[in-house]
Amino acid sequence: MAALRQKHKDNGYLLAEWLMSICLYGIVVSGLNMGIAGYEKTLAAVQVENAAREFAQDILQTRERALAGSDLSYIELSSGRKGYWVYRRPNLVEKKRGFASGGSEAFQFSSIPAYIIRFSINGSPSASGIFVLQHEMIKSVQVKVSLQPVTGRVRIERER
Repeated sequence: MAALRQKHKDNGYLLAEWLMSICLYGIVVSGLNMGIAGYEKTLAAVQVENAAREFAQDILQTRERALAGSDLSYIELSSGRKGYWVYRRPNLVEKKRGFASGGSEAFQFSSIPAYIIRFSINGSPSASGIFVLQHEMIKSVQVKVSLQPVTGRVRIERER
């Protein structure tokens, strides 16, 4: 009897042990995957919101220049929806704000009410409406930049 007990040593794992380890590994990997996806969405939301703030700041600076008497300043959005140019002609300053076409910082305008924004001497915009900035990879990440018709006020609203 003692000889039989010595022959039957533990030579491996049971099938139940293998299945349990595979299930636990799957749960851990899926939890990590969900955490990474949530982080990427949060990062994309912050990037789009920062780009929308820059756009709103450029609109406000163009409006301030119009109120100061310069009617040669305007903003022109690109037809490819990937950026915009800010023209400030008395000082011959032109700057392009382009959105990256690849990587994690790829966004575009998904809604453009007008391609050129000018302001009158009293601060009224030539175009008004809601400009929607959207992340290219994560389509649910959007930020609205609304330009009021008469007052020229700018409001940023994040889509939830």
